[in-house]
Amino acid sequence: MRYLLFPFSLIYASITGIRNLGFDYGIFKSQDHNIPIICIGNLSVGGSGKTPHAQYVVNLLKNNYKVAILSRGYGRNSSSLQYVEVNSTPIQVGDEPLLIKQNHPDCLVVVEKNRNKGIKQILKYFPKTEVILLDDGFQHRWIKAGFNILITPYFSPYYQDYLIPVGNLRESKKGAERAQIIIISKTPEQSNPTEKKGMLSKLNLFANQTAYFSHIQYNKWKCLNTNNELHDDITYSITLVTGIANAQPLVSHLQKAGHSVHHLEYADHHKYTTKDINNILAKYNDDKSTKKLILTTEKDATKLQKFKSQFGTENVYFSRIEVALEQSEKFDKQILDYVAKN
Repeated sequence: MRYLLFPFSLIYASITGIRNLGFDYGIFKSQDHNIPIICIGNLSVGGSGKTPHAQYVVNLLKNNYKVAILSRGYGRNSSSLQYVEVNSTPIQVGDEPLLIKQNHPDCLVVVEKNRNKGIKQILKYFPKTEVILLDDGFQHRWIKAGFNILITPYFSPYYQDYLIPVGNLRESKKGAERAQIIIISKTPEQSNPTEKKGMLSKLNLFANQTAYFSHIQYNKWKCLNTNNELHDDITYSITLVTGIANAQPLVSHLQKAGHSVHHLEYADHHKYTTKDINNILAKYNDDKSTKKLILTTEKDATKLQKFKSQFGTENVYFSRIEVALEQSEKFDKQILDYVAKN
């Protein structure tokens, strides 16, 4: 079946290739802005772990700089500029920008489809802003970001992938040349050093590029109703609810910890309905275990919040994650040096 899609992939490659050449040769103009701009993105469609890496950079910078995060706001019901508040809804601003705002309430988070317009609005109305983070802006070349971070997952790196619709790449692998940093995400903690060395060689890095490996750190689960952490270490029978691009790392982590997992998997950025909640509760109630709970991701929790009354007193929790980078001091220094010099 994949081979039948190759003609469409070639058409897509031609379109994206001509567009990128237009920017490379100055036919299309990327706009400069007089402020440090860090872009975090990927070459593939979803599943690379972009948002937790964006939050890592926010945590690195926010204590010393006034940081603004600019996102398209995928999945919202409008394309106009919106300022994200902690009590915004995913329908208004998108699930990922809302998650970032809830975790970093003191930072400015803006959603705007036209990123140049978004930056101009930030600089006009929030002139004390010192650095802007472009969330998922790697293909938005109308802006000239000063620093590009590309995320690619360990088990499906971009150099093994193909362009849409044969694979998941949004643009040619050549696009990786625009990144100053390439992060191989979701690396197993017990990964093979020889295999990692081989992956680095396949990146074909230029002299101005640095690669890092990162892995997921799972934190204590939080209750959807009370926001309190669950501190016991017993194993549960879990009704797992996910609407993300790739839930397999979470499933594997839970099973490795000894939990029994019954997975209800929805599409990335899924918009939950009352019918979905009824299905989730039916699956949960069919489980006759005495130690059981409903678990979801932190991103999904932003959308399931409005159904708290429907869940009632049932045990509903969400799993929080962070990323840990190998050679984090070197990575941090690269980011901080860029911001300080620009």
